Amino acid sequence: MDKTAYILIGVVLGVLLNAIKEWWFQKGKNKKDLEYLAIRISCILDTFINGCADVVADDGLCYGQPDQDGCRSIQTKTPNFDPLSVEVEWKALPASLMYEVLSLPNQIEAANHKISGAFEYAASPPNYEEGFEERQLQYAALGLKAHGLASKLRNIGKLPPQVAPAPDEWNPMQFMKEAVDKIEKLQKERNARNKAFMQKINESA
Repeated sequence: MDKTAYILIGVVLGVLLNAIKEWWFQKGKNKKDLEYLAIRISCILDTFINGCADVVADDGLCYGQPDQDGCRSIQTKTPNFDPLSVEVEWKALPASLMYEVLSLPNQIEAANHKISGAFEYAASPPNYEEGFEERQLQYAALGLKAHGLASKLRNIGKLPPQVAPAPDEWNPMQFMKEAVDKIEKLQKERNARNKAFMQKINESA
């Protein structure tokens, strides 16, 4: 083997070793980026979930009393979730999970539109029953959705799972699940009553 061949082999080995080095460095960086993203966003989602539970618990009364006009009024601000304000490497996530997380603000906006519509067109004073039901229902669903996303992030980031509340402790997830079931049942019963009422009017016309 002549001198030129040795030089070429040396160049190829150098390029190969450099490529392996860069790949190994990038792999480690991607892992750290993913871990950091999972930690930051799952913690932010946990805060959002607690805010959702607070909204679901808001029945429009302050210490069991209506406002000065004798009406129920919103007592708890709705939580916000703005993932793009957090400086993380989003490309470290699989595309499907990244889409789920980044699309949550759009779902929050859609929920707020439904709530506004319920208060404006369906609810009436003094209790604004339909408005508060829709508000509780929408934010219970958002809280449950956020909990699922936080769990996925912890899993993909290989983080410890969130510690479940003790049996004698308040469980926001169980609280929101029960709220969804209760409100959906109430709405179904109300729709059935309204349908029967309209049918009765049509029959008597």
